[in-house]
Amino acid sequence: MALELNSFPGSFGTEVDGIDLSSDHGLSSQGTLAEMEALREEFDSRHLLLFRGGSMTGEQQVAFVARFGPVLAERNLWSYVSNSRSDGIIREGGLLFHSDFAFTPFPVLGISLHCLEAPESGAPTRFIDVEQSARALPTDLRAALEGRSVLNVYDFHLPDDTPMRVENIRRNSPRCERPIFGIHPRTGTEVITANELHSDSIVGMSTIEGRALLRDLFDVMYDASNVVEHQWVVGDLLLWDNISLQHGRPAFDLAESRTLQRVTLGEYTPAELVEGLDELLKGSAD
Repeated sequence: MALELNSFPGSFGTEVDGIDLSSDHGLSSQGTLAEMEALREEFDSRHLLLFRGGSMTGEQQVAFVARFGPVLAERNLWSYVSNSRSDGIIREGGLLFHSDFAFTPFPVLGISLHCLEAPESGAPTRFIDVEQSARALPTDLRAALEGRSVLNVYDFHLPDDTPMRVENIRRNSPRCERPIFGIHPRTGTEVITANELHSDSIVGMSTIEGRALLRDLFDVMYDASNVVEHQWVVGDLLLWDNISLQHGRPAFDLAESRTLQRVTLGEYTPAELVEGLDELLKGSAD
């Protein structure tokens, strides 16, 4: 079957047909150079690729995702976002929109999730395009944000359905100042680096004024018309650009099993990005 690329409506997302995810390297006959180049170009321009009906081991997912960039060992080369596996990690409640590790200088470059179990009641992942958000900002809001930086923070022991705030996180929790209008390291396009989970305040502004301005920004970014929701089906593989897109999810019933096999792209490990990570995860930092 020939490679087919079917774009979602809107600014991002493509469903890919003609790929055998269960083959040794995730591509029938390992794919041709032209097919891989087409997929990489589609990934850069559309930011999210959806493959349906596959069955991949962790090794196969790593081999396939490695064709798009350096695979990051977060602890292992693959892991599980799961409430049914003993080695899985999942947090209660919802997940506010964010990019993974946006509270460090070098966020994860890309994320892939392969669905092994999906709850009947649904537990979708939601996305927004922060390249499109940057292009679509009202002129007055852009002018107020131009040249400013945002303080992004995180505490591994706070719930992910509550915005992180300096006054609520532990003193040694990671934090990073980043230009609100950043540049994508691979494509050179402008992206917004602020997000509703990690962004505490705007550098150089009072807390009240900065947070009010961030609320105005988030009202535009997270308007319902900008959100694309993916309802998981067993066999789905999603690969998305963590710089160009932000993701989140609503809360779901943890009595139902949900397992997503995760492989990420990035240049730096979490331990390299977050000083004292093991102690922070154990909760001994103050």
